[in-house]
Amino acid sequence: MYKSHLKTLSLAILCSTLFTGCGGGGGGPKGPSIDLSNNNNTPSQNTGSTASNNNNTTTGTVNNNGGNTATNPPITDDHSRYARRGRVIDGYVQGATVWLDLNNNAVKDENEPSVISTDKGSYELELTEEQAQCAAYVPTYVDVPVGAIDEDLGEVTKAYQMVLPPTLTSLEGEDQQHITPLTTVLWQSLYKTDVYKDKTCTAILADNALQEQLKIVMRETIVQVIEHYNISEQQLFSDYIESGDEALQKLAEDIVKGLQASVEKYLKLAKEYVDAHEIRVLHYLDTPPAQPDSNELVWYRSILIYGKDGSTPVNQRVRMDDNLETVLFVQYDRKRITSPWSDNHTYIQSTDLVKNSADDIGHCFQSEKLEVKIDGITYELNNWKRIERTSQQQACDDKVDFSDTKNRVLSVSYSKDRVSYLTEFHQDANSIAELDDWLNMSGKSEILDVIVLVAYFSLAGYEFEDDVNIPFSSWHKRITDDSGDNRIITSRDSDGTWQRQTYQDDGTYVQECSTDGQTWTTCSD
Repeated sequence: MYKSHLKTLSLAILCSTLFTGCGGGGGGPKGPSIDLSNNNNTPSQNTGSTASNNNNTTTGTVNNNGGNTATNPPITDDHSRYARRGRVIDGYVQGATVWLDLNNNAVKDENEPSVISTDKGSYELELTEEQAQCAAYVPTYVDVPVGAIDEDLGEVTKAYQMVLPPTLTSLEGEDQQHITPLTTVLWQSLYKTDVYKDKTCTAILADNALQEQLKIVMRETIVQVIEHYNISEQQLFSDYIESGDEALQKLAEDIVKGLQASVEKYLKLAKEYVDAHEIRVLHYLDTPPAQPDSNELVWYRSILIYGKDGSTPVNQRVRMDDNLETVLFVQYDRKRITSPWSDNHTYIQSTDLVKNSADDIGHCFQSEKLEVKIDGITYELNNWKRIERTSQQQACDDKVDFSDTKNRVLSVSYSKDRVSYLTEFHQDANSIAELDDWLNMSGKSEILDVIVLVAYFSLAGYEFEDDVNIPFSSWHKRITDDSGDNRIITSRDSDGTWQRQTYQDDGTYVQECSTDGQTWTTCSD
C-alpha cells in the first residue's frame, strides 16, 4: 500500500492545497481553513488565507481590518516549557498564522492554539502539556495570506498554505520546528494514506500499532524525498536561508509557486462544486511521459473531486505552461460513474482519456468493475479494454460494449486479526474462459447471481498458500501482517518469486527474496 504511493512521490514535486471538504456533512473532513463565503460569521473557519480578489473574503488573523485573533493558553512557565518554536520559511515570512490541528480535520477550530509569525518568520506556539503530547502526532499548519511579508520577496500577493508533519516523537524544549515547502511535501504522503487520514490525536495515542505504522510511512517518505531531491535529511528540515543554501531555496520557491496556483484553482472549484465532499488540487514538476529519460521537468496540474456519494465527477491531469496559467493539453481525464448493484453491491464504470504529448492522438481506457462485499470479504471483477483514437477530436465514449473484452482482473481482499490479505488474478484473451456472462454487467443485477461469483473465487485458490485453480495470465498474492510489534509484508507472484519486507523499530525495513517461501536471501538488483 505504501510503496505504490511513495513511488508517485519520487516522481514529482508535490504542491497541493491540502484542503479537504467543502460542505461539512458526515463524519469526514469539515472543510478548509479558509472562508469560501463573503462573510465573516464563522471565526473557526476563517483563520486561514485566501487568494486576493475583489469580494469581501477575508484574509484571516493577519487582516488589518480586525476579525480573528490568535488563540493561545495563558503563558506560564509550564506552557513555555511545552511551547513549539521555529520559523515559517519560504523566504522568512512575517504575518502568517501558525496553528496546531489537534483533531486532524484540516480546519482551524476555536480550541486549537495559534500564533502569528514575526521577525525572520519566528513563531512560538504556546501549548498545554496535553496539547504538547498531541503535537507529536498531528500536523502544524501555516496559513500565509495576501499581505503577509516575505522578507526576501516582499509582500505576498497570492495566498498559500504550508504544513509541518507530525514528528511522531517527543520534542525537547529547545528543538526548532521549521515549516517550509519541503516539510509540506512530506505531509502530502502521510496525509493521503489510509493509515493516517482522519485520525485524531486521541485515536493515535490510544493505538501503539498505529503509531508504529505511521513511523514506517514517515521514514519511507523521508527516504524517498531526500533521494529524489538529492539532499540530506538535515537539509530537508533545515533553515536553508540561515545556512545560505541557495539551491534549496530555489527548490522551495518552485514548490510555493505550485502551492499558490493550487489555492487559486481550489477556490474556483469550491464555488463550482459546492456539494463536493473533497477537492484536491495538485501542481507539480515531472518528466514528460514521452521522454522518460529526459532531465527536463515540466509543470502538471492534477484535480480530483469526490462527491458525497463516493463518486469522482472530476479526475484530470493536464500539462501547464511555465506560468501555471494556461493548459497546454489534457494528459489524462477520467469519467467515473458509480451505481448500486443488487443487494448493497457496487458497479463502477470508468472512461479514461490518456495522452503523452500535445501531438499524441492518445487512447481511451475503458473499464467496468463489480464490487461485491459479503461477510467481510470484498470480491471484485474488472473487465477492461483499450481503444486507440483515430483523431484528436474523437471523444472517449462512455457507452461501451464489453462483450469483446480481452482483459480481466479478479481480486479478493479481507482482514482478520490485524492481518490483511489481497489476491489478484489477471486474465487475457487466452485465459478468459469462464464467467463469460459477466460482461456488460450494469443492467444484469437481476440475471447474474453473486453467489456464482463468490463460488468461483472459492474454487480459484485465493488463500495465500493455495494453488491457483483458474486460468490466468498472471497472479499476485500479498499478506500485510500488523499483528506483531512491527509490520511484515510477504508477497508471491505467478512467476515463482517471493518477497518479504520486515520493518524495524526505526521505520526502515529489510527486504528479502525467495523462490519457495522458506529460504530467504537478500534481493539482487
